[in-house]
Amino acid sequence: MRMTWLVAKRVSKFILRDPRLIALMLIVPIVMSLVIGYGFSGEIKNIDVLAINLDESTIEVTTPLGNKTISVSNTMIDYLDESDEVDITPIEETTILDWNASKQSVLDGEFYGAIMFPVNFTVDLFSILESSSGIEITIDAFIDNSNPQIGGAILKILSESLENIMGGSIGLSINAEFAFDEGLTQLQYMMPSILPFAVFFMSFILSIISLISERKAGTLDLLLLSPYRKVNIMLGYLIPLSVVSVIQASILLILTIFAFNVPVIGGAGAYFAIYFMLLLMGMCGMVLGFLLSTFAKTELQAIQFIPMVTFTMLLLSGILVPLETLPNWLLPISYILPLTHGAEYLRTVMIEGTGFLWHWQIAPVIGFIVLLLLLSSLTLRESK
Repeated sequence: MRMTWLVAKRVSKFILRDPRLIALMLIVPIVMSLVIGYGFSGEIKNIDVLAINLDESTIEVTTPLGNKTISVSNTMIDYLDESDEVDITPIEETTILDWNASKQSVLDGEFYGAIMFPVNFTVDLFSILESSSGIEITIDAFIDNSNPQIGGAILKILSESLENIMGGSIGLSINAEFAFDEGLTQLQYMMPSILPFAVFFMSFILSIISLISERKAGTLDLLLLSPYRKVNIMLGYLIPLSVVSVIQASILLILTIFAFNVPVIGGAGAYFAIYFMLLLMGMCGMVLGFLLSTFAKTELQAIQFIPMVTFTMLLLSGILVPLETLPNWLLPISYILPLTHGAEYLRTVMIEGTGFLWHWQIAPVIGFIVLLLLLSSLTLRESK
């Protein structure tokens, strides 16, 4: 028992002598709690949806306040626009030709969905209700289902609007057409975003542990005392770790395609784009590991960074929960994170079939790598 207390006393002194470790032990749980709380507490909102209204008909109804002329289509559009879930963009002076253009806007990623009310919608709907013929009139909906949560939210609010306005959906139905593979599961949607996270996470762990081990062995200090520039030293670490990152990315991609049946729409260009982004994600993890290793003297201090980085990246980059559920004040942080852009890029390439190499989302990722590489070079110091 005496030995137990001696060991406990020694470990306690070790912890209390390390102000960095104490600070991390206090800060990390606070950050994790805030990220988890805000990440999972929100609801999907502000989904951009196009509305085409070909209905110019109205009908006069009797209310306790007298006769009133209404348009069911306009009432539904107003109801949807006033909800928190969707932001409606109406197209004025529309024709049936605008429907194809609206669908293309959804395919291009400008909107998450489009709805169209047919000609004489209001008059035909009331005629069907009065005749009880059993015939249904339909509202056309074109939905980006690359994110099942958002696609489901659009269908849900449409159904709710029918229920609240018409007192039920008798005589009225939604003809939903999906932009991509209708059988896309939540797992198949998530895997293209899990890929960059896995590569990022493994590269981050490898780099931060490698530099701390090099520092403890004295190798890093010898390099820093040499005439070489610190940026060159950082690049020297980056190259072999990038090779490891490519190998890991290959293994993960093979498992994603063959074990989880995630489709890759596109030819060789799509695979090249996937590898390119995964390499960038690996480099992002490495440079973040380089930077944080300058603030950690031991592996124990480094381990404290791991859960904070992991939960922040998972919950604020749209991997586990859509960005539309986050509070507005957290969104700027989300768009700074490289995984936000990497996950969206790979979803676009793998699910939507856009086999391109360059996209605007690559620019902030490269900017993140360059910035953190420079910061790592500036903060890197020899051990005292």
